[in-house]
Amino acid sequence: MRHVLSILGASVLLLAAAVHAASAELGMDIMQTIEDSNKSLASNIALRDARATLQDAKELDELFAQVEAHFTQRGDAANAVELSTKSRQLTQQIVKAVNARDFDTASGAATDLSRTCRTCHTFYKKE
Repeated sequence: MRHVLSILGASVLLLAAAVHAASAELGMDIMQTIEDSNKSLASNIALRDARATLQDAKELDELFAQVEAHFTQRGDAANAVELSTKSRQLTQQIVKAVNARDFDTASGAATDLSRTCRTCHTFYKKE
C-alpha cells in the first residue's frame, strides 16, 4: 500500500510539474495568431472595413492580455509586461478611432502596434 501511495504521489508531482512547465511557456501558436491578426487588422484598416477591424482589434486585445499575464507571472520581464500593456492600449485606440470613423488615426496606431511587437521580439522571440 505504501508503495502504491508513493507511486501515486510521484505521478501527481510529475503531472503538476508538466502543467506548470506548459503554462510557463508562451506558445508560438499564440504569437502566430497575433501576427496573423495584426496583418489582418492593417489590411482591414486600409480597406476601411470597420466591422472587420473592430473584430481584429478585439481579438488582439484579448491575445495581448494573455501575453501580459504570461510575462507578469514570469516576473523577470518588466519590459515585456510594459510592451504588452502598450499593445493593448494601442488596440483600444484603434477601436476608438474606428468607432469615430477616423481610419487615419487607426492606421497610425496600427503602425505603432506593429513597431511595439517588433520591439518585444527583439528581446523575447525564440529562434
